[in-house]
Amino acid sequence: MAGKDQTRRSAMRASLWLTALLCAALVTGCGTGAGAYQSGKLARYDVKKLVAEEATRMRVPISLALAIAHAESNFNPRARSHKGARGVMQIMPRTAKYEYGIEPHMLWNPRLNIRLGLHFLKRLLHRYDGRVDLALSYYNGGSAVGDLPYARVIPATARYVAKVHRLRNHYRRALRRGQV
Repeated sequence: MAGKDQTRRSAMRASLWLTALLCAALVTGCGTGAGAYQSGKLARYDVKKLVAEEATRMRVPISLALAIAHAESNFNPRARSHKGARGVMQIMPRTAKYEYGIEPHMLWNPRLNIRLGLHFLKRLLHRYDGRVDLALSYYNGGSAVGDLPYARVIPATARYVAKVHRLRNHYRRALRRGQV
């Protein structure tokens, strides 16, 4: 019974957080990023800047956020995977709809896409007690990672996890040199 109560509290917190996220998105003008990209004005540099801003705002390590955006889409807000994931952070429409109540077409909005991806990452980092490898494995491959203490990086995602770690080190160095 305690597990169900904790799950309910966790779901309630996620709902409240989502409401706050959506309100913040409206207040800060999430729409501007999407329009700029659609008109061809949102360059890769601008997307990196959005990722860094949102990572700072959400207290996610900037180097990790940049590494994931690079690995997922190479900072392309119009990226679409063969499985249907969309945008900079490659959010699945089903995840957006059922986890966050976001309509799939809204995933083309770069700022909103980044916020959703980073919120999801932050939830995973919390779920796995800060274990970046497990959070990345789940982000890329889904629930097969399992729950602590038995969670493990699933083989299908091991290359992705290694790639993000390499990119994170690259962005750490670049950030220290002021090159991002």
